[in-house]
Amino acid sequence: MSGETLVQKIHAGETHKIKGLTFRECDFQGRFHVTSILIFDSCHFVGCDFAYSSWNSAHFRNCTFNASSLALASFEKCEFRGCRWERIGVSGNKTDLKRTFVENPGHLTAAMFSGLDPAKAGEREHACYQWYRLAGTRAHVLRSIMLSHATVGDEHIYFRTVQLHELQRNWARLCEDWYQLRFSRNVRKLMAIAQIPLHGLNLALIWLLGWTNSWGESVSRPSLLLAAVFAIFGTIYSFVPFTPAIGHPWQKSFDITLLIGFTNHNSAGQWPLTLVQDVHAILAVTLYTVFFSTLISKLSRTR
Repeated sequence: MSGETLVQKIHAGETHKIKGLTFRECDFQGRFHVTSILIFDSCHFVGCDFAYSSWNSAHFRNCTFNASSLALASFEKCEFRGCRWERIGVSGNKTDLKRTFVENPGHLTAAMFSGLDPAKAGEREHACYQWYRLAGTRAHVLRSIMLSHATVGDEHIYFRTVQLHELQRNWARLCEDWYQLRFSRNVRKLMAIAQIPLHGLNLALIWLLGWTNSWGESVSRPSLLLAAVFAIFGTIYSFVPFTPAIGHPWQKSFDITLLIGFTNHNSAGQWPLTLVQDVHAILAVTLYTVFFSTLISKLSRTR
């Protein structure tokens, strides 16, 4: 199907809706650039190839994409809302998204697949190679969607895309390390052994710190966690029988939580209390940093 053929049938300034049609094994090519809005509503794209097609101001609502390829396609000022994705082919660097909104980027990337070379289909190394390469492609696609969502769509979807991208990017590194560990030799295998713990720790820390402020969206969550730290450690200082007894447990918890008087509560020689205070201080510093960085980001960014 040629883009120019469709454009000729659309009048300028009119919304053109295509509803409930099934496109089976269609090859979309050319420029689908209309001067109005083109809406595909509840349509089904089965075995379709969007390679070498360019779309502008096209809206896909409640559509199903099955065994179709978006590789080498370009979408500008387009929307994908309520769409379902099954076995989708996408190229990380060759699927162009500009000011395009994808309502469920996690479902899209989860539906991406990588075919196996028929001549190597039975080889474990080839299957593992395609697996780790697919993880990297998913990260690339999520990055493109994230950059596109920075200018279009609502903030909730944007921060959700940030979460998906950061986790997928770190997961892709672990997948590559696993491949190198299984099938590489000498230096690459040694590098993989050294990098797996670091990349695993990085993934865990990114997930934990991202959760504390809902990946940059929430200011209230780190503030509530900071209040919870104050309450928990205040209770510990009040009821745990430290020696000597703590005279003002809640003031102690307040001082350490807000980092205003940690040095006034030095407990040299009392290792149980010192250990509790150190854990308290680490949690307080982490949440304090996350809270203020999120707040400053919210208040000072350019609109």
